Amino acid sequence: MTQSPAKTLAAWQFFQQMLADVTKIVTEDAESERELLEGLRVIARVSSLCSQLSVEADLGRPSFFDMCSPNRMIGGPNPNGNYYLAMIRGDRRYRITGTRGTSAYLGFQILAGTGLTPRRMSNYVSDTQLDSATGEFELLLSSEEPADRDGAYWVNIPEDASSVVVREYIGDRAAEELATMQIEALDPDPLTPLTDDELADQFTAMAWTLMKLVTLHRTIKPELLENPNTLLTAEAADLGAADTTPDNLYMMGTFRLDPDQALVLEIEPPDTRYWNVTLESVWHECLEPVRRHSSVTSSAVQPDDDGRVRIAISAADFGFGHWLDTGGRHRGFVIVRWLDNPKPPAVTVSVRRGEERA
Repeated sequence: MTQSPAKTLAAWQFFQQMLADVTKIVTEDAESERELLEGLRVIARVSSLCSQLSVEADLGRPSFFDMCSPNRMIGGPNPNGNYYLAMIRGDRRYRITGTRGTSAYLGFQILAGTGLTPRRMSNYVSDTQLDSATGEFELLLSSEEPADRDGAYWVNIPEDASSVVVREYIGDRAAEELATMQIEALDPDPLTPLTDDELADQFTAMAWTLMKLVTLHRTIKPELLENPNTLLTAEAADLGAADTTPDNLYMMGTFRLDPDQALVLEIEPPDTRYWNVTLESVWHECLEPVRRHSSVTSSAVQPDDDGRVRIAISAADFGFGHWLDTGGRHRGFVIVRWLDNPKPPAVTVSVRRGEERA
């Protein structure tokens, strides 16, 4: 070897240091052996995602991959949804084609910012802007307007565009047809040898993304952990401008419960096409949604006679409402999402003991 890849070695050491730093944070913040074990597992799962985002991405031939899997739902996702991502460059042109399907919601978000520049949302396209007459859609991504769009929707991306994030929300997977989509680069990209600068940038991006996703409990409304069993409306700025879209609205809170307690949410359903309630661990990981009923959509609940929906969050079903299972965890986050309606739903919160239903 005639020359050492100094930047890449330094960047890899930086990633290793970030691993040590987040391990220390998780160890300090865990309140039980279970939380520590799950926190260390989150670090491993986040590391896997970071590798897909940075090292495995091919900007010359981008493709959408699902950021979540049945066993990896980290970073506060909606388990009743799909999250797809493709990495892009702002100096290239791309075409996205697909079919809308019948799912409750579909949105395309263009993120910008490279290197150490903070990520931001530069563009957003909602399903309400797509031509759904045929059920098919086409988006053209470029910094200059195409001479002939041929019916495609043009998205004017900035020079530092870095990725496309797709959110799809599903009310009932058994009844809805999922959207499909593909992305293709419209400019030639010759295959060239990997460079020291390129791999160093990828490792550095891995390190910062690792720190961001593992420490969400410290950076997104951490005061909720000190004031449990309440819900607050969360503005987009509170959740990160790159992590929300204009038509997604949220309420957040935390639960802290004894084994015989339930946190009961009485919700006046918002007048919108979709809403859901999701439980997350203290590390913002969904609670085994494939194997545990820890999330519910508006399609799966019915209001009581007074028009309100009652959601009961607890380790066992005490009969206080539609039960969401904590799996015996003594604390975690509660997320309420809804679409299109700027007003938060009316929600009252109470803690009740199982013996009240005895």
